[in-house]
Amino acid sequence: MTTEEGDMRHDGDDALDRLTSWREDTYATRLSRLKQRRRDVLAVGAALTAFVVAVSAGGAAAGIYNDVPGWLRAMIFTFVIIAGSGLAFAWMRFQEESERIEQAIGHHGDLATTRIGNHRLPRHADAFWVVGLVCTGLAPLAFLTAAWWAAF
Repeated sequence: MTTEEGDMRHDGDDALDRLTSWREDTYATRLSRLKQRRRDVLAVGAALTAFVVAVSAGGAAAGIYNDVPGWLRAMIFTFVIIAGSGLAFAWMRFQEESERIEQAIGHHGDLATTRIGNHRLPRHADAFWVVGLVCTGLAPLAFLTAAWWAAF
């Protein structure tokens, strides 16, 4: 067995070591990352929407909201609003950057394989994404807390 064959056999073991940073992205790679992030944002947004529908429909949710302090209701609604806003802003920033890169590739087809260099990801997009993601997780936890509060 040659050295190359041995390296191919352990390809999966070192796959994480070969991941590139955003500084080494080509225009096409960056576009792919941005599109994936947009899909991620939409998936989390769909989960947030399902949560809102679930907790706003039916008598059980109304009973829980009636039996808990106002600050806990306010916390749930605040998490939902912040989550939705964060996800919306993140999606818009990822979308804007995707369009910009698609236009650049359209004007100069050879850019697809050119490295972007130090051109950073869209400004604040990741921060909005993380805020939206965290608040999407905290809203159901706050509702669960309210459900337990109402039970006792």
